[in-house]
Amino acid sequence: RQATMSGRSAALSLYRSLLRSHAKCLPPNMRQLGDSYIKSEFRLHRSVTQPEQLEKFFAEWGVYLDHINTSGRARDAVATGALESDYSTKMGTNLPTDSTLNEEQQEKLEELREEAMKLGKGG
Repeated sequence: RQATMSGRSAALSLYRSLLRSHAKCLPPNMRQLGDSYIKSEFRLHRSVTQPEQLEKFFAEWGVYLDHINTSGRARDAVATGALESDYSTKMGTNLPTDSTLNEEQQEKLEELREEAMKLGKGG
């Protein structure tokens, strides 16, 4: 039971850190989309009990959190003049051209695209 509680505590801590990073580092339209995606994914994984699946889930969200924080710090450094303005501060990374997505990943990507389009239209 103690391991479950510490696992829940770590999950909640990661969840809150992700939302805080979005608030600090993302523009409002990206934040809204990102926050809803985080909430959805954490809700979907609430009932997962397989340790290896949970480990991968949290590890990938940890990598994402590091990326958001690093990008945000770089953007802040450019804004204050601490870094040259040609320093790359773009969000995200491109998928390798040889990567393939399974059906579930394709569906998620399409859902994400639709949400982004809604936000881009102000709705």
